[in-house]
Amino acid sequence: MEKLRQLENVTTPAYSFQYLLLVSAGDYTFLQEIASMYLDAMMNYVDNCRQIAADKDLASLKQQTHKIATSFNSLGMEYLQPCFDQIKHTSVWDHATHNSLTMLITTAEDNVPLLKKDLDL
Repeated sequence: MEKLRQLENVTTPAYSFQYLLLVSAGDYTFLQEIASMYLDAMMNYVDNCRQIAADKDLASLKQQTHKIATSFNSLGMEYLQPCFDQIKHTSVWDHATHNSLTMLITTAEDNVPLLKKDLDL
């Protein structure tokens, strides 16, 4: 099952299907179950962070981002680690914080529908 998604017309890199298969030890049913949990968590993060961004609530952003990092990483998106690190270590809501949050939100919005389609969720 060779499905390393190369996205066209998408501004963020893709998730890694091979990584998901590795994590699930090839058990497709288990893969669907864990991916579904991660995808739901990512979309909740997006919804929550829209209000957090409007309020510029740095403490809530740090808390929510810390909680969601595992979901992104478990879907093979460890390339987003600089975004997580920037949010974790910032002491002010600045341009870099906004850019990191925007990258996380955009990546979730771009990849969740693709992953759901690929996994028949």
